[in-house]
Amino acid sequence: MTSTTITAGGSRLSSASASRGTTVAVAALTALALALRVTSLSRSLFTDEVYSLALAQRSFGHMVALFGYEANGTLYSIVLWPLIRVFGDSELLLRLPAVVAGTASVPAMWWAARQFAGRAVALVAAALLAVNPMAAWYSQEARAYAFVVLTACLGFGALAYASARANGARAAWIGYVAAMAAMAYCDLLAVPLVLPAQLLLVRSGGPRAVRRWRRALLALLLCCLPLLVAAGISRSRRDAFYWLPRTDRALVELALQEFTGGFSDVSAVGWITLLAGALLVGAAVWRSHGRGRERERSRLGVAAAWGLVPAALLLAVSLVEPVFWPRYAILSLPGLCLLVALAADCLWESRWGRVAAASCLAAIAALAMFAAVRQVREVQENWRPVAAWLRAARAPGQPTIVDNALVLPSLGYYDPAFRAHDGDLIVQEWHDEPLPGGFVGFKDRTGYGSVPNGPPPAATFARLARRGDGTVWMVVAEVDEDLQSDPRDGAAVAWAREHCRVQVRESTGVWALRASGCASAVASRRRSRI
Repeated sequence: MTSTTITAGGSRLSSASASRGTTVAVAALTALALALRVTSLSRSLFTDEVYSLALAQRSFGHMVALFGYEANGTLYSIVLWPLIRVFGDSELLLRLPAVVAGTASVPAMWWAARQFAGRAVALVAAALLAVNPMAAWYSQEARAYAFVVLTACLGFGALAYASARANGARAAWIGYVAAMAAMAYCDLLAVPLVLPAQLLLVRSGGPRAVRRWRRALLALLLCCLPLLVAAGISRSRRDAFYWLPRTDRALVELALQEFTGGFSDVSAVGWITLLAGALLVGAAVWRSHGRGRERERSRLGVAAAWGLVPAALLLAVSLVEPVFWPRYAILSLPGLCLLVALAADCLWESRWGRVAAASCLAAIAALAMFAAVRQVREVQENWRPVAAWLRAARAPGQPTIVDNALVLPSLGYYDPAFRAHDGDLIVQEWHDEPLPGGFVGFKDRTGYGSVPNGPPPAATFARLARRGDGTVWMVVAEVDEDLQSDPRDGAAVAWAREHCRVQVRESTGVWALRASGCASAVASRRRSRI
């Protein structure tokens, strides 16, 4: 895999041929990445995705003001803002920016890796990112995670390019600041998490590069001042991480599985991929010890810091205050791809090293492709069946309990009866639109909004039955059983099953109940009229 030096009179022709071959290879990998990232664009929207749309539906100034509630991932809504006004708000359109960013990450990965190593290493790193199931999944989600991967690649590539040049790198430093600022507006935690790896990288350029990097960080800080203000306001209003669990073995295993096997739900894929990668990197680290291999060790160190330190820092902080979730560490993914590619390059000198490297790379790529194809069937929440039932059977204004109230925008996306009069999605916490008729919200005890804590009590259900002439609806989604008991097993549902005719519809992540003919409620209503 190590690049060979081209000599003699045909060097220009050979170099041009190699360049054309590389261009074709990168284009093929980009096409493969695109094919893996357009497989599930029509699946039902997940709650987080609908919030991207809810922000973008507001006027631009209003959207910016609402960043005081939603300071994280603001760049995605800014990108959506003009798109939905021209092309509408279909599921495909909402996810299109993520698809573009996720696909563009592959040539960006190649370019960033090219600053560290030869063409072959860069192609391997780009190929690993192209087929990675986690990268493919979040390139089909209308949130900013694919943007984080893209900006991480661009930021590292620009920094490597700039720090290696004493002069003439002003454009690269500007590009670095722009990429890192974009990363910050996609994920508040990403920039501080990636700085340790970038420090290792820039130190190799000498004191002058370090000084320029410091100035670039100051410029970055100035660019991020509005974001920091929005984050401070958001933090004063509520804790965005209230739902995160404490760090334990199960959470670490979940992260390992997501990074290696995505949402394929095949644990063997993750463990075999992890084993192959660990063997490859371990063998490379062992082989890189010795004289004359300082450059190999330095490159492996930078890639390891990029791929491992962000997740490790999040896990360490989570021992005190939970901040870790697998997708929050997605900026590590390009670093892991580069680390594996560099490890294979270290082993390529010997015959047995080539066999081991090729075998591990083939296993990782094949398992990644399998997982990426298998996860096409995965759905986080399927709102269509439940929303179709409500549209067909629910009378306007009939009482409808929604627990958790956070999912009101998702319900509104699929059922216009739960939208505002102007068609915008309603977020109860923002208090900028009247609540839909009949809506009664509940939440987790530490969750967002001003609605009561769930689950709903039986007295509330009985009161709503009287108000609705014996009919009450109940929609349950996004319930954290560690923060409140499951409403489906609560007192309100028990009362409904005892006093009413109950119908239930359930799909992935969403459950709905219709209680009709509630005898005691109707009788009480009739007696009150006499």
